Amino acid sequence: LKMAQLFIALSEDRQEDVYLIYHKTMGVRTRNNVPDIHYKMAAFWFDRDTPDITGTMNVHHFTEWLHTQDPVVHLPDEYVMAGRVSVLLRAVGAAFGIRLSTAQPWRKYAEQLLRDHSLWPTPVLTPQLEV
Repeated sequence: LKMAQLFIALSEDRQEDVYLIYHKTMGVRTRNNVPDIHYKMAAFWFDRDTPDITGTMNVHHFTEWLHTQDPVVHLPDEYVMAGRVSVLLRAVGAAFGIRLSTAQPWRKYAEQLLRDHSLWPTPVLTPQLEV
């Protein structure tokens, strides 16, 4: 349910909600918990690697840059594989010259999951929202 909330916020580019979900609800912690770094990290792992997120850096340089800016101190295991799948799907698309967003196509499934749990349409998210 938490990932569903994240996909919807990412698909709408609601940066503050992405930060709140990623940090407060999902429990991702970095040394300084910088909101912009959390947003870029969530967008990179679960949605896209467009210039607004990675600048001109490739995947390797961007992940190193994230670590130098605000290193991760806690990343719940249940989110690791979903992030890797998102990155790998986008890499396959890039090999064919296609730039993908994973949050956009996964949004309809996220909405349905939240609807099935009577959580859709979702209110504006707050740090207190825990599912």
